[in-house]
Amino acid sequence: METILTDKQNQKTWSIQQIGNRVITASNGGKAKEKVFEEPEQAAKHVQKETWSRLKKGLVLNNPKAGAGRPVLHRYIGGGYTGSMPLAPVNGTNTFYCSYVVNQFEKEEIYLIDEQGEIRSTYELPGERMIYELSYCPAKNELLMNRDHQIAGLCVSNGEIREYTAHMKIPASTLSLSGTLAVWHDHPNLVVYDLETNVVRYTRKVNCELYGGHSPQLCAAVSHDGSLLAFCEQSGEVVFVDLAMGLERTIAKAKSAMTAGMAFSPDGRFLFTQEEYGSWALECYVLESLTSREKWKTGEIKSYAIQENGNLIAVYYNGKVQLYDIETMRRTFSFEVEHVVKNCNLAFTKDYLAVYTDYGCVSLYALR
Repeated sequence: METILTDKQNQKTWSIQQIGNRVITASNGGKAKEKVFEEPEQAAKHVQKETWSRLKKGLVLNNPKAGAGRPVLHRYIGGGYTGSMPLAPVNGTNTFYCSYVVNQFEKEEIYLIDEQGEIRSTYELPGERMIYELSYCPAKNELLMNRDHQIAGLCVSNGEIREYTAHMKIPASTLSLSGTLAVWHDHPNLVVYDLETNVVRYTRKVNCELYGGHSPQLCAAVSHDGSLLAFCEQSGEVVFVDLAMGLERTIAKAKSAMTAGMAFSPDGRFLFTQEEYGSWALECYVLESLTSREKWKTGEIKSYAIQENGNLIAVYYNGKVQLYDIETMRRTFSFEVEHVVKNCNLAFTKDYLAVYTDYGCVSLYALR
C-alpha cells in the first residue's frame, strides 16, 4: 500500500510503499528508489520511521479513500508531551479543535484543523498554563476550556475569552458539555450552567475525596436531553440528579476507583465511567435500574469516546483502538494507532475517529 505525504505550501510530495521486504520511495513524482531488507518486519519499521520523519518536517498524510481502521489524515503539530491532548470536534463535520503547548509553556495555541489537515484558524493563549478539557458549543460559537482548573470560553469568531470561574487554588475540576448545558466546578459548588441563556440551572456543594492522598476525586456529566446530572465526588459511588426535581439517587460503583471521565450514551439509557487508579476499566451503568450493566467488559483502557450520532464507543489501550456497538456490547473491529508512544485522546467526528497522540500527531481514522 502506497502512502503519499504532501507539502502544499511548497508544492512537494513524498511517497513510500512496502512490498514484502522491499521499500520503494519517490519524491515529487521523480525516480523511485528501492531498499531491500532481510524481513518484512524490518521493512515495516523502516516505513514507520521514514514516514514519521517527513511528518515532523511538516508534510501531511491525506487519504480520503482509506479503508476501515486506516488513517485518512496524519498531521504533526508538535512534540513535548505534557500529559494533556484535548480534542473538540465541530458537530456535523470532520473538522476539530486541538491545543498545543509551545516550548516550555511559553504559550499555548489552539488550532482548528480540517479533514485535509489544513489549519483553518489559530488562537494564541498566554503561557504557564495548560488546557485539560476542551468542548465546542455551536450555539454560542464558543470553545469551553478547563485551563488549569479554571473554566473559560473562547469566542472563535473574535478570539475573546470569557472567564466563567475563578482559578482554582485546589486541583479539583471537571468540564462536560451537552448541547448548551455545561457542568463544571466553581469551588465549593458543582454548577450546571446554560450557555445560551446564561442561567445557572443547578448548584450543589461537593466535598471531593482526596483519592489515595494525592488526587481530588471529581467528575461530572449531563445527559443529552438535559434532564439528568451524574457526578462522582467519592471513589465508591456515583450520584444521579433529576435536574427538574432536584432529586438525588446514589449507586455504589462496581469497584472503588478514581473516576477520570464520564459520559451518557446518546439515547440516555447508559452512563459510562472511565476508572483509573484502582481499576483502569470502562464501567457501564443502566440508568433505568441504576445497576452495573452485566457482561459489559472492555478490559483496561487509557481513553475512550462515544459517537454522538451513532451507536459506537471507542476505547484505547496498548497501541490499539477497539470499537464496540453500545446496544449489543459486541466488538465491531479494532485497529493499530500509528505514531503513538503510550497514550492518546479520542473523539468521533462526522465520519471518522479523531486521535491525538502523545507523539504530537493528530489523525483521522476511517470507520468503514
